[in-house]
Amino acid sequence: MKEQLTRSGSEKMIAGVCGGVARSFGIDPLVVRILWALLSVFFVLPVALYVVLWLVLPVDGQGPTGMDDLKNAFTSKPPQA
Repeated sequence: MKEQLTRSGSEKMIAGVCGGVARSFGIDPLVVRILWALLSVFFVLPVALYVVLWLVLPVDGQGPTGMDDLKNAFTSKPPQA
């Protein structure tokens, strides 16, 4: 592993998990996406793992996690006058 495992903010199609995994292992993001998609067709684990990684990994170091994004989406701020 070359870098800490994070989600990618620039190399992303859905949530940046495959881009972050590819950067962490020093391989092409397209290869990771293709492998992940093929494995997801035959097994449920890659889909579940993707969701878990999205929820717990921050974006590029100290950015928000998926849980932070969900909290922001479902919490309402009071209107300001």
